[in-house]
Amino acid sequence: MKTNYLFPYRLKKISGIIFLISFITLTVFYFLDEFAYFEIKSKVFAVVGNTGLLGENDWFGWVENSITDEILVVLSIVFGIIFAFSKEKYEDEMVMSVRLNSLAWATIINYILIVLSYIFIYGVSFLTVMSAIMFSQLLIFIILFRYNIYKLNKAGTDEE
Repeated sequence: MKTNYLFPYRLKKISGIIFLISFITLTVFYFLDEFAYFEIKSKVFAVVGNTGLLGENDWFGWVENSITDEILVVLSIVFGIIFAFSKEKYEDEMVMSVRLNSLAWATIINYILIVLSYIFIYGVSFLTVMSAIMFSQLLIFIILFRYNIYKLNKAGTDEE
């Protein structure tokens, strides 16, 4: 079966390490106030930016902003996708089936989380949860796929 959309196997290890480090750092960044000491402030181009909590929106201009979270989000998403969609060492039809099944279940679970969030979470907390849900499908897919590959490999070694 052709797998042109998968990244090479050699990228799996390094992308997994960078994904794990950036995701853990991003999680810590949101839960610890002391992490503010590690902010990287810079002038960045913004399509839409505002000047304070209830300030006016600035369109297509330069704003001063901490880019630490943007860097960590981009690293987490890019390297998470590379890690999740890299070929396995031995890629065959069974692995492809496990990949497709895991992706389908991750999508279903992710949309259940979105629906539950729309029903039960309101206000600014909703935006925080939506930011977390941005990662949930990728995380759920990686966890399901790794677990199912582990089970597949374990079943293969038990038969021998």
